[in-house]
Amino acid sequence: MKKLLGLSALLVGSVVAGQAAAEEVQPTYHVQYTEQAPVIDGKGEDSAWAGAKTLTQFTFPWRSEMAPATEFKALWDEQAFYFRYRVADKHLAIGTDPERAILDSDRAEIFLAKDVTLSSYYTMEIDPKARVFSAKASYDTKAKKRASLDSSWQWPGLETKASIKDDGYIVEGKLPLATLDKLGLWQDDDKSELLCALMRAEFTPLPDGSLDMGWMTWVDPNTPKPNFHNPGTFGNCKLVK
Repeated sequence: MKKLLGLSALLVGSVVAGQAAAEEVQPTYHVQYTEQAPVIDGKGEDSAWAGAKTLTQFTFPWRSEMAPATEFKALWDEQAFYFRYRVADKHLAIGTDPERAILDSDRAEIFLAKDVTLSSYYTMEIDPKARVFSAKASYDTKAKKRASLDSSWQWPGLETKASIKDDGYIVEGKLPLATLDKLGLWQDDDKSELLCALMRAEFTPLPDGSLDMGWMTWVDPNTPKPNFHNPGTFGNCKLVK
């Protein structure tokens, strides 16, 4: 009987440990290799995109309602990392204030981090007019909050295009692999893995001129309040052939 009880405890312990390990598995998006680079024109219709994996698992972590449709695709070749967001949005917010126009706009976002502690990470936020808000930032793991943000920093070689549709907008971009090399963003010696956070700012203009600000993510960071700037928002973008 003792042996049976011991075996049962061992099995239960193994299941619990397996569940914990499964919960710690980092979500992964596979970036497919392409022989023909997509044309980055903001239309999102290039045939190369048909070879990309489609990611649609974007949610409102801090709201109860269902999030509007968001589709992300990415490809790579020997020169660059290419990406496309296709976004459903019937009530676009387009900022006009010269000081914060992009931050008052709907936008698609990508953050890339140097390491899992976010000792250095880099943001790009692209609105329906292809305007980019970018920054270099760092995270304080002890205080559990963003430690710094330099919004004067810009992505070397980043190209963006966008177009507004009746039912939303499309954002496309191209980032040279040389930029990823320079910033030390590869997570492995084969230069095939990136720590990536994929998000969306979903704003709705209100009659009084204010904005209803919704925040969508691919990976739920499990924070009590909206916060993209933390390690929990990041998954893995793996370049594959």
